[in-house]
Amino acid sequence: MEQVLHFFRHRPRLRTASLLAGSLIWLVGFFLVPIFYLLAVSFAARSPYGTIAWILGLRNYARAFQPLYLEIYWRSVWMALLSTLLCAGLGYPVAYTIALRVSARWKSALLLLVVIPFWTSFLIRTYAWMVILRTEGVINNVLLGLHLTHEPLRLLYTPLAVFNGLVYGELPFMILPLYAVLQKIDPALLEAAQDLGASRLATFLRVTLPLSTPGLVAGAVLVFIPSIGAFVTPDLLGGARTMMVGNLIQNQFALVRDQPFGSAVAFLLTFAVLALLLGTLRSAQRVTREIL
Repeated sequence: MEQVLHFFRHRPRLRTASLLAGSLIWLVGFFLVPIFYLLAVSFAARSPYGTIAWILGLRNYARAFQPLYLEIYWRSVWMALLSTLLCAGLGYPVAYTIALRVSARWKSALLLLVVIPFWTSFLIRTYAWMVILRTEGVINNVLLGLHLTHEPLRLLYTPLAVFNGLVYGELPFMILPLYAVLQKIDPALLEAAQDLGASRLATFLRVTLPLSTPGLVAGAVLVFIPSIGAFVTPDLLGGARTMMVGNLIQNQFALVRDQPFGSAVAFLLTFAVLALLLGTLRSAQRVTREIL
């Protein structure tokens, strides 16, 4: 053993290569190989028995642009965008208050409240929302008990329920990046702006908001990507009427057993998200330079 350690100690390049080898093997074996395999499968066909027939072609990608599926893509995009905007509107005041408005001894407690939902499985939390929103759930029982309604409201299996589940599940991913950026803002900059005659609103718009743009962009990315590919929340809270692209992919693999078409839709979603992210990041950088 000592000879092996001595051998690597006097060969730094070999030592570095050996340290990287494990990560590279893991990356290639458990990420790149499955990705390229699914890419190859996306050009194949489904056999009558639900297996893969290696008859290569573009039929799956052509099928993916049929009007039925385009409606699902559009629903996924606008629901993910609206969820991101709602998370930004709800998360920014929380992150701003924790970072700049409360004392240091309260910050840890408030951040703990933000991350407490992560202590429970996301699936269990989604089932909890089903209990809250169903016809015999907490909300309807309270409304009926207070005589505010005469019959239970239909809250579950609606787009509103899906939005509620997406925002609830992804909100911490908006708060934490914003907090990380806002806490680094020097309070002297805010005081200098106010000393120069800027109001609180002007200080926020001209100083705080531009400096927090990186956190806002990071939070938007962390919320938008899981939201557009979500399938647990739409499946449990929305039902069949609010199918999103994640449900479409999951159904092709698990129910229909059409792996080629499911792989094609998955890669189209991946390419679209990557293109959207690159465009968003470049636009955010340009806007930040213009503001600053």
